[in-house]
Amino acid sequence: MSVDVPRGIFLRLVLTTLFWGGTFIAGRFLAQTMPHFVAATLRFCFALVGLLGYAWSSGRRIVWPGRGQWGVMLTLGASGIFAYNAGFFAGLGQVSASRAALMVAASPVLTLCAVQWLQRSRWAARQVLGVLLSFVGAVIVVSHGELASLFAGAVGLGELYIFGAVVAWVVYTLILRYRAQGLDALSLTFCSILCGTVLLAVPAGFEWQAAHWQLPTLAAWGAIAYMGLLGTALSFVWYSQAVAAIGAARATQFTNLVPVFGVLLSALLLGEPVLWASIGGGLLVVLGVMTASRASSGKGA
Repeated sequence: MSVDVPRGIFLRLVLTTLFWGGTFIAGRFLAQTMPHFVAATLRFCFALVGLLGYAWSSGRRIVWPGRGQWGVMLTLGASGIFAYNAGFFAGLGQVSASRAALMVAASPVLTLCAVQWLQRSRWAARQVLGVLLSFVGAVIVVSHGELASLFAGAVGLGELYIFGAVVAWVVYTLILRYRAQGLDALSLTFCSILCGTVLLAVPAGFEWQAAHWQLPTLAAWGAIAYMGLLGTALSFVWYSQAVAAIGAARATQFTNLVPVFGVLLSALLLGEPVLWASIGGGLLVVLGVMTASRASSGKGA
């Protein structure tokens, strides 16, 4: 029996991936204009306010974790909020937004590899093909299409920071999948963001003092508000609604649009050059993710 899909759910999914793609442009701007931990802390302060506003307007209640659950919340905050954003902003301070977006696109395949290893599962042929395609695509993106440069020290600290952010997100996803239980998605996200924001605020305080930094400009406040309200709070709500309506497998496929939007917006708003090597490598990454995830869905993994 077919299930009616709420009107506008696919449009919201596309807009969600557009907002996520835009976070690379906003993050690139902030990483070059203000201290990184300060920017990340303010971003999630806006996100917390946005989630509280959503809970109030929708009549939903944020439930606090039990005593035994705070350790999981702290670990989620330390990985997906603190470590990811530390690498995200540090990396965007040194590499282009489009390049970072294409590198981050490989995170679903890395997550799949970790899940397969943890579950001691056998690999399907399409999963292996998908992982190989994504790996080759990521290598092309990182090396600008010049594979020999990987052995000549052309990969800089910025790429390593972005890779660290990807690893942190994989860890966050695995904890979310295997350890985070007993809370609804809204409460879990709010509490993990709260823990991560507290962790970010500690080095942000030192940054503020050390640099005698001034208040953000109007443009910086706009970028921070965009990342916190649209790129985090609203996107979370819409994505959660989509998962509930059409299932995680179908909703996840839309995240392949994130690097596409990231590259397009980087070219339009930041004037970043569109390198054919990056486009080709990015397409291989996306194709690999789609191939591997479809194989996983077919196996029920």
